[in-house]
Amino acid sequence: MSGNDYDDGWQPVTRLGRKVQEGDIDTMDDALNTGLPLKEPEIVDQLLPGLDDEVLDINMVQRMTDSGRRVKFRCVCVVGNRDGFIGYAEGRDDQVGSAIQKAIGIAKLNMIKVPRGSGSWEDRSDGHTR
Repeated sequence: MSGNDYDDGWQPVTRLGRKVQEGDIDTMDDALNTGLPLKEPEIVDQLLPGLDDEVLDINMVQRMTDSGRRVKFRCVCVVGNRDGFIGYAEGRDDQVGSAIQKAIGIAKLNMIKVPRGSGSWEDRSDGHTR
């Protein structure tokens, strides 16, 4: 593979994925600023290695059908690198583990950059939150 050393069997299917794999885009900031949709979780895995994930809530939900109650699990997850990037999502599945994995995968696709500041009201320099 050209560009970088990520050879985990991932074949990108989107234009953003190909740019990341070729090495044209090497930061998450650049990926978000391209305006291209983030549709592959592997892009986030390559640009932000070592993401932390946290399960915020797990609930059992039921739906009534003709044949009886249908039980699924709803999991709310957040992923981030503790340095300005965060993603949040909800996943549902018949099994708890599968619901958690779905939520983590969807949260990676919902990554945003959170601008952070110094915390002082007097500090009005550019690049800080106001």
